[in-house]
Amino acid sequence: MISRAKETCSRIICDLMTWIIVIVAILIFLIVSLAVFCWRNAKRSLKPNTISLEQEIEWNKKKGLWLDFDSYSKKEYEIKGKDGYILHAMFVDVPSVRGTGKYVIFCHGHTSNRYGAVKYLNSYIKLGFSCIIYDARMHGENAPDICTLGNIESYDLKNVIEDTRARYSDIRILGLHGESMGSSASLSVVSFKPKIDFIVADCGFTSCYDVVRDGYGNLHMSFLAPLINLAGKIIYHVDLKDTCALKHLENNTYPILFIHGDGDRLVKPYHSELLNASASKNGAYTELIMVEGAGHARCRYTAGFEMYTGYIEKFLKKIGVE
Repeated sequence: MISRAKETCSRIICDLMTWIIVIVAILIFLIVSLAVFCWRNAKRSLKPNTISLEQEIEWNKKKGLWLDFDSYSKKEYEIKGKDGYILHAMFVDVPSVRGTGKYVIFCHGHTSNRYGAVKYLNSYIKLGFSCIIYDARMHGENAPDICTLGNIESYDLKNVIEDTRARYSDIRILGLHGESMGSSASLSVVSFKPKIDFIVADCGFTSCYDVVRDGYGNLHMSFLAPLINLAGKIIYHVDLKDTCALKHLENNTYPILFIHGDGDRLVKPYHSELLNASASKNGAYTELIMVEGAGHARCRYTAGFEMYTGYIEKFLKKIGVE
């Protein structure tokens, strides 16, 4: 009887240990899988696979957004960004805009490059502006680096603004036009009080962290946002919460036109609503246009050239830019 009891007890302990090992193995697998998932999603934001210049050109031509760009005068050059990082830039104009003293700097979106700004550039050429387009940090022809979706990029933009002022002495009006990540950089740069006259922010976001949280919130998994942010901080030393255009607009004095698609599912329209409210607190003129049916970074495509140009033209008239 005692021997049989010992065997039974031994078997129970053995089975229990087996279950414990299985459970621990499953937990380790889940933890490792979660860690890899968070790392991969942090990487998608901070070390993304970017679009080549050729791919961006092809996409714009396919969508009918290239327009007259091939006929414009172009000059490539380099600008030193934060910590001496080299940014590849291009000056674009036509004879009719020379002598107007009006210039605009374009900031493209995440994974894109300077040619992603061409769809907006045509509007400004029509309105008499000379244009500066450039590759954001780690995009286009620039060297590999970390992308912060608007934080470090705003420091680079500050340098681009200063370079533009020094390079073109006839500047009378200088504006910024940003798309998504470019909007984030354009809105965040206001904290440096640069010498600019207006900003057009297309599909901007309050903070990078909010976009990540919203995305996983749609899947009822918003708890993943802090874990992805933690992965970004540990692996890439980047806190997604530091990329926060909303906080940089608290003391805004610049006139800003916000444009957003009401069908944007990546950066929801409320982002521009909050940005607009914050930017106008101190009396600065701001305006928000919602483009019906436009998805993320599709306002220009959905509205069309004439209507989108009209948004900008009316805004500039309201703030006294002729």
